[in-house]
Amino acid sequence: MSGPTGRQSAPPRLSLRFAGEDAAVRRSLAEVEAGLAAAGVGDGLRQRAQIALAEACNNIVEHAYGPARPRPGPIALDILVEAGGLRVMLRDKGRAMPPGPLPGDAMPELSGRDPMDLPEGGFGWALLRRIAEDLHHERTGDRNTLRFLLPAVEKPRKPGELPRDCQIPSAIPPA
Repeated sequence: MSGPTGRQSAPPRLSLRFAGEDAAVRRSLAEVEAGLAAAGVGDGLRQRAQIALAEACNNIVEHAYGPARPRPGPIALDILVEAGGLRVMLRDKGRAMPPGPLPGDAMPELSGRDPMDLPEGGFGWALLRRIAEDLHHERTGDRNTLRFLLPAVEKPRKPGELPRDCQIPSAIPPA
């Protein structure tokens, strides 16, 4: 897109800084939704962004900072809106992740379980791996940095297959 001087205008960018606690994460997700809508990002990509960011931010709150910290630590979120999707970078100063590869994409076992007994956690990394690309984490000094791309076009599925981030446990009868 060209600006009034004929130069390419910079792609829209959202930058938020907030406390690593539940209420601040919720407020920030609402700001992201409004900012992405104002930038013309479509509904599907905005919905995937909400899922990915909620999971990633909640992991920071729960695991990087955790309940032992007297005050919530900071979270920095930067989103670059590109033609190919959303480039996301999250930074925090919480505990380091355990050494080794990032957690896998295995979802908790859900089949045959009563919906009221489903686990509260264990979905975050699996959801991120299903809807994001180029997932990369690094620890530099006292800072964790997570980067990923949310593609503009949802990953293809087989006919009749639910989005991988929306599997329905077999314990819930179809409507």
